[in-house]
Amino acid sequence: MIYEFDEFVLDVACVELRNHGQAVPLEPKNFDLLLLLVRNADRVVTRDEIFQQVWPGVFVTDASLSGAIKQIRRALGDDGSTQKFIKTVHGRGFRFVAEVAARGGKSTAAVAQTLPGEDAGRRPIHGPPAIAVLPFRLIGTEDSHNAIAEAVPTELIATLSRLRSIRVIARGSAFRFGPTDIDFNDIHARLGAAYVLSGSVELSGGHLSVIAELTDARNHRVVWCETFSGPLEEVFAIRQTIASAVANAVEHRVAMNEADGLLKVPSENLNAWGLYHLGVHHLYRFNGADNEKAEHFLRRAAEYDPGFARALAGLSYTELENCNLGFGSEKAKHRSQALTLAEKAVDLDPYDPFCNLVLGRAKWIHQEMDEAISWVDRSIELNPNYAFAHYNSGKLNAIICEGGVADRHVQSAMGLSPIDPHLQSMLSARALAAFVRKDADRAIEFADRSIRAPNAHLYVCIIAAAILTSYGQNEKAHFAKRKLDPLKAGFSEDHFWSLFGLRDPDRQAAMSASMGQLGL
Repeated sequence: MIYEFDEFVLDVACVELRNHGQAVPLEPKNFDLLLLLVRNADRVVTRDEIFQQVWPGVFVTDASLSGAIKQIRRALGDDGSTQKFIKTVHGRGFRFVAEVAARGGKSTAAVAQTLPGEDAGRRPIHGPPAIAVLPFRLIGTEDSHNAIAEAVPTELIATLSRLRSIRVIARGSAFRFGPTDIDFNDIHARLGAAYVLSGSVELSGGHLSVIAELTDARNHRVVWCETFSGPLEEVFAIRQTIASAVANAVEHRVAMNEADGLLKVPSENLNAWGLYHLGVHHLYRFNGADNEKAEHFLRRAAEYDPGFARALAGLSYTELENCNLGFGSEKAKHRSQALTLAEKAVDLDPYDPFCNLVLGRAKWIHQEMDEAISWVDRSIELNPNYAFAHYNSGKLNAIICEGGVADRHVQSAMGLSPIDPHLQSMLSARALAAFVRKDADRAIEFADRSIRAPNAHLYVCIIAAAILTSYGQNEKAHFAKRKLDPLKAGFSEDHFWSLFGLRDPDRQAAMSASMGQLGL
């Protein structure tokens, strides 16, 4: 989409403001703010809406907003007295007052970057993609429950607003579009939404059925779809189930979809968010080569935007992997860097669940267990549907031998994200939780399942082999050891116990004896 006003062109695909064909320098957030005002030139955009759309979840002062407006006016050759383009509406907000012409054609630069069959409007990524949650379509005739069709998406807006990986269009704007005959091109053009969440609610004979569908508005591809159903009297429980499922679908499927679209684009054409998504694409592969690629892209993202908290948190995670899984040669340096980067990420964005989680993991490798659990639990408070945080809480609680608490958290994680890339680690955490509770059957079951899951890494194999050995499961333990042998080149017994030393002396002695039998 391209917007033209006066002698200027605002090119969304290229993330560029041009004056007579020459690029006009504009900081990333200022571009977002100008685009928001231009897209809503028919009305006043309130300060609250600006804060929500341009700086979601980040505390920004009125002075910072005024400074951004001043910089945009300067770029446009405007000022606070003339207000040729941006008018200040005192006590309300700002309005773009110049006449705007919008056209959907692609710029020359955008076309040059587009591959056959691809949509240039999705690249380069400039910031978190936006999602519009539409009112759901009501099927059925039970008028007394018509409100459910709006209650479900309203709750989804509140739930998704907790996420930091996506911007959520305000209800007042999204609900201007009806639930039928959805025009994705129009929604994308008018709201700037890359994704649309739509659905239907069917009421029949006391039974409720809800279908939710997540669509990429730029190419009309369905990214995720799910059906939820149950008795009408359980509507509140069903709404919560839907909210949890949608939050996880957005958190994972959107990231995968964005990365998939970026893999074919030369990385030099991407900015911070594009580089970040490419980094995340390699982050959870549990091998040195992918971890190195993740570090490369995340470091470039952080250099592109030094205030990008998630890029720093991702870099911290690569350092954790370098330290824990032996991908790096200087464990002490990697351990220190992991903590420094995580602390800086939280300083930049204290409300991002991923940043809080990574700080908890950094505290864990520094053997500060109580602080580690505190930061991970804060991550869950910020996003109760965050599967990865529940898994980490489960693992840490297993280590301090709170087996019941640990198992509940990992169960929640697996329920929220049943095909998670960390499934092998989740199963391992459940095995350890059962082991510290002396529940032999469950410990054996989950230990065996953990080593048969994809990407079973070094510590998954060690924990499984030790637990199976301790219960005399020789055949299964032998299988675990065969999986372990090619991975243990970087193994250090001292480092393992610094991470997984159990607080219960009896359980610690049992684990240690099993590791001795394994020759570890």
